[in-house]
Amino acid sequence: MAKAVRSTPPGVVDAAVAAALVWVSLTKAAASYPASGSRRFDALAIALTVAAGAILVLRRRFPLAVMALCAAAVAVYQVRGYWLSLNQISLQLAFFSVASWCGRRWTAAAAIAVFPELLYSNVHVWAGSVFDVCLGTVAQVVVVGLVGDGARRLRENHALMAAYNEQLHRKQRDREKRAVLMERIRIARELHDVTAHHLSVIAVQAGLARYVLDSDAETADQALRTISEVGSEGLAELRRLISLLRPEEDEGMRARADDRPAPGIAQLPVLIERVGLSGTPSRYTVAGHQRPLPAGIELCVYRVVQESLTNVLKHAPGSSVDVRLEYEPEHVRVTVSDTGVHAIPPQRSRTARSAAAQAAEHTGAGVGLTGMRERAALYGGELSAGNNPDGGFEVILTLPLDGAAAEEPNTRNVPLTSS
Repeated sequence: MAKAVRSTPPGVVDAAVAAALVWVSLTKAAASYPASGSRRFDALAIALTVAAGAILVLRRRFPLAVMALCAAAVAVYQVRGYWLSLNQISLQLAFFSVASWCGRRWTAAAAIAVFPELLYSNVHVWAGSVFDVCLGTVAQVVVVGLVGDGARRLRENHALMAAYNEQLHRKQRDREKRAVLMERIRIARELHDVTAHHLSVIAVQAGLARYVLDSDAETADQALRTISEVGSEGLAELRRLISLLRPEEDEGMRARADDRPAPGIAQLPVLIERVGLSGTPSRYTVAGHQRPLPAGIELCVYRVVQESLTNVLKHAPGSSVDVRLEYEPEHVRVTVSDTGVHAIPPQRSRTARSAAAQAAEHTGAGVGLTGMRERAALYGGELSAGNNPDGGFEVILTLPLDGAAAEEPNTRNVPLTSS
């Protein structure tokens, strides 16, 4: 019931109140025949009573005008000598509307206009001394004004609260949109890393297989098997990432695609060994107290190593690569360094360059280092990249660790060499 009343348009409520007030006033006047006032309740009295009540339909839109017209109708009604207390409710409701919809200055002005009319009526109707009647009329006006002012402040507070809630909802929607945008950027970066690495390895292996197809069938066969494995792995990762962009109705399909975990540190040996099969001698070393790391940090390490190796395949084919992963108490560091093409024997360098020809044609827009720095900054880490004094290129990623990565007493130094 209360919900239905709150949902009713204000104009309908005001019309119902005005109609009820007119009906009650006319019914009381008819029931008190002969009239209680000094003059009979004739057609003019009926018209003034109807006007004083009907004008209240507009009390929310034009409170000051309604107050003025209602006060004028009541004044004429009183001057003509009709039943003095009959239209007090209409006058007080008009005054209440001014107090609840206008400022306090207008409320004070309306109180000055209302008080004489109410006092004139009360003096002739109420019993007691003139002082008591004046005091009671003052209390009557003050109570109506305070109630109206309280209603105005309550409505303003509700409006402020609604605006505040709307602002909170808008901020929440902005945060959700920003989170969606950042997630799409992350997925785009993942797609870039996955596609660039796997296609680079495939291009290198395809060039190698083509180069040695007639002279070394075993090496060509190994290169083709590597292409098959890398292609299958790349497609699986692409499906996993693209499934994140599916709409909500494909939740079941997305859940099946997400069964494959994101790559991490455990997959680094396979990644580095595969690069070694592309004609890039590689070495992988793990130092320090190994312990489980958050999935995000493991993925960051994996992607940075993957992007660094991809850059080696593109820009320094055939060079030697050294990947070193160091666990320290407060951070984890990974270093990827290559020796540069000039350190490779001439004949081997020509073979490596020929094998990497297709990868070099798709070098990209040069955003790899920027993407790696952004990925490191996402986890509060740092990434430095530059030329080595002895030649070649070096990438160093340092990521801080919090207390969530519990330390385990498992220490080892694992070399992995491929050529």
